[in-house]
Amino acid sequence: MDFGGGKINRKSIAIVLMLTVAIMLCISSAAAATTTNNTVRNATAYQAAGSTTTTTATTVTVTISQLDKSSESVKKFIETNKRLPNYVTISGKQISTAQFLTLLSYGVINLNSGKTTSITLKKSINAPPSPTQTAKSGTITKANYVKYAGNLKTFIEKNGRIPNFLATTSGNMRYESLVYMYSKIIVFYGDNKRLPNTVSVTPWTVKSTSEGSTTTDLSQYLKSTTDAPSSNTTIKNLAASITKGKTTTYAKAQAIFNWVRDNLTYSFYYNTIKGALGALSSRSANCCDTTHLLVALTRAAGIAARYQHGECQFSSGWFGHVWAQVYVDGKWYNADAIGDSNTFGTIKNWNTNTVKLKGTYATLPF
Repeated sequence: MDFGGGKINRKSIAIVLMLTVAIMLCISSAAAATTTNNTVRNATAYQAAGSTTTTTATTVTVTISQLDKSSESVKKFIETNKRLPNYVTISGKQISTAQFLTLLSYGVINLNSGKTTSITLKKSINAPPSPTQTAKSGTITKANYVKYAGNLKTFIEKNGRIPNFLATTSGNMRYESLVYMYSKIIVFYGDNKRLPNTVSVTPWTVKSTSEGSTTTDLSQYLKSTTDAPSSNTTIKNLAASITKGKTTTYAKAQAIFNWVRDNLTYSFYYNTIKGALGALSSRSANCCDTTHLLVALTRAAGIAARYQHGECQFSSGWFGHVWAQVYVDGKWYNADAIGDSNTFGTIKNWNTNTVKLKGTYATLPF
């Protein structure tokens, strides 16, 4: 047989073919291994980017007694700290407040029907992406809060998350107010073995400290912390320099946001490593440390700021992400300084409509 200008016998051809197949198999295996390793690395990166110090259970079964006990703890926590807890411990497991609200709604529905059997939740529930409210102080009747629990249950089972608000006779109630209201209802049941005829409600920014007294508290979002040391001289001096000549809170907050966005470059790594001072010194940081600097400078200027953590859909895919919210004139403004296209109050580098909110913090826990 003539092959490439020379003669090769059948045995030689067979050997060549066998070697060729072997080489192709090796290349194929190596490519598959590379693909697998890349997939593992990407999955690990995604999990780490979205990780926190708290792991919540996906499946949990609780008794009414356990729900009552946890409701009492959550109610006291809210009244003491003026915020939701980062997680709720129930039936020996840690669950998110979104999962807890789901259990509360199931509990109210069951108790209204005379059922006192255990309740099982078999999936994780996402927090609302953009909670809002128009609710005013007032009371809600038993018939209505039971109906709202049903509406809540229907929405959660369809969408896998808590709604941004729930329409009530007192106005649109946001997530946090719903947790507080339904916790009070379950606590009442635990004490009286019946559901209350009515339940009092207040807007979330005004939270009861005791019966008959209220307070508005942003102090937790103004405190100096290890990673956002707003009382540090360097931070205070820089904040004063950035806001010099600005006469309104909005103008000051906007100036600080613009400075952080324009003076730091993005650097990829997981969780907090540098803190605000390290980010300022290196002028390069990930989303956590960039947000630490933004929060520190904002608080140093006397403006409340907090952290948001969620899974966000960027053009390149889904990633765990951290950004700030700044409180100006009664409103929380989004402030994500890692995107050059972002402005104060407006996020353009990821889809705010699909965000899976994981937590809101005065101090970032990771």
